[in-house]
Amino acid sequence: MKIKAKLSIILPILMSVVTGIFSPVKTFAVANVDFQGVTRIRITREITNVSNPVTNTFGYTITPDANNPTGATNLPTSATIQFTPSTPSGLGGTVEDYGFIDFSGASFTKPGDYYFTVRETSSSDPTNYPVDPTVYTAVASVRFNNSMDTLLVTLVQKMVKDGTSNKVDAIWSSAAPRTYLEIAASTTGNVADLDLCFDYVVNIPTGNGIALGDNFTVSTESSCANNPAQISAGSDTTISLKNGDTIKVGLSGNTNQMPIGSGYSIKLSDAQGYTATFNGAEMQANVAQTVSGLVAVNDSNFNSKNKAAIVLRKDADVYTGIVNNVWTYVVILAIGATGTIIAVNQARRRKQ
Repeated sequence: MKIKAKLSIILPILMSVVTGIFSPVKTFAVANVDFQGVTRIRITREITNVSNPVTNTFGYTITPDANNPTGATNLPTSATIQFTPSTPSGLGGTVEDYGFIDFSGASFTKPGDYYFTVRETSSSDPTNYPVDPTVYTAVASVRFNNSMDTLLVTLVQKMVKDGTSNKVDAIWSSAAPRTYLEIAASTTGNVADLDLCFDYVVNIPTGNGIALGDNFTVSTESSCANNPAQISAGSDTTISLKNGDTIKVGLSGNTNQMPIGSGYSIKLSDAQGYTATFNGAEMQANVAQTVSGLVAVNDSNFNSKNKAAIVLRKDADVYTGIVNNVWTYVVILAIGATGTIIAVNQARRRKQ
């Protein structure tokens, strides 16, 4: 009985020891990943030197650091910022919009700090809204909670800017290159009326960074009446110019407003008996003269592409009452000589 009693005590202990020895080793598995309510990092895009609403899309690439802990999956690789459109405000024509780097689908299996390089890599209109090469580094800080059953993810909202050590808001920025159109008129000819005003219909078509309804300031240097304060894209607008007048379309103070690559057309409404040339070529009344592909103000081609020079000319024959052609004198002398000969012959006949 004593032996059975001892076995009843010892056997359970031995069984537990044996079971523990031969049972699989328990491994820890992360049950949850908790972003603590924040799954995105905000990024911002700024454009300066614009006067009309901006519609443009910027693209960004997100590249994980090669030294990050292993085990992270479904990490974000790209982001976008879409201007839809955004209206500029304040001095300098500044417009701003933002987007997000979305980590909501990411999974982490190891704690640590995960670093990501963020670059702006594309623009839907790189001519007028060039890519900013600034590089930022984003951080996802991953730590166990107190129970060691959940990884807590903290997304650092401020990034490290390339070349600095301080965490700042990630803002990419660039100044949009802009230009303007200059229209100059001159009147010439020996019967030209230098005070006569001529009407022209100007149209700035949409496209190439211009949307329907965009407005461009008219800087008027003309004494003709009823010139507009601005021209609206996609609409015919009449301007009036006389000899020596010059107006600038798309120049407000020191701010250029027209996107590079803009086009324009000009129609002379009524030539009023004058012949007209447009940048040296014949210009007909009420026929659009179109030049496309404006260039930047500091470009060497500005004078040939951004300037519309219109010359109106009216000449008439000169009647002074004074004969100034040598052949006319010859004819007159010949006629006079002929008359003299006739008169002499008639006199001889009378004598006979």
